[in-house]
Amino acid sequence: MAIIKTERNFVYAYDPQPDDVFVRASLLGPGDEPGTRTPRHLRYLPITEYQGLVEWAVSMADQMAFPIHVLPLSYEDMLVPGRIQPFRDAVARMTDQQRGAMRAAVVNSMCEVLRDCDDWNVRSDAYDILHKLKVIHHD
Repeated sequence: MAIIKTERNFVYAYDPQPDDVFVRASLLGPGDEPGTRTPRHLRYLPITEYQGLVEWAVSMADQMAFPIHVLPLSYEDMLVPGRIQPFRDAVARMTDQQRGAMRAAVVNSMCEVLRDCDDWNVRSDAYDILHKLKVIHHD
C-alpha cells in the first residue's frame, strides 16, 4: 500500500493485484453520532482507471477532512458475505424509477467500456454483463 502525504492529508492507495477488476475511492465523513466517522464510497470504476483515481484522490485530499482510500477489488472481494448487503438493502428501498435509472447507468457504463477500454478481458466482462441484462442477444 502506498501512503501518499499531501500538504495536510493522506491518500491510502492499496496496491492492485492481478485479479482485481474494479477500483473505488472511499471518503470518511462525520457519522450520525458525534465522534463517529462514516465511509462514503464513490462508484466502482474499471481497474484500468486505478492510476487516474489515485491522481484524483491526491488532488482532492487537502480539501477533505479525513484521508481518502483507493481500494482495488476482485470479483471474489465483491462476494465476501456482508460486503454487498448494504447495496442490496439500498436497491430494495429504491422506487421503480430509481432502479430504472440505475439500470440505465449500468448499461451506459458497460457500453462505454466496450467502446473505450483497451483491455479485451474487461471488454469481455462488460459484454457478459450486457448479455445478462438482456441488452445484447446472441444465438
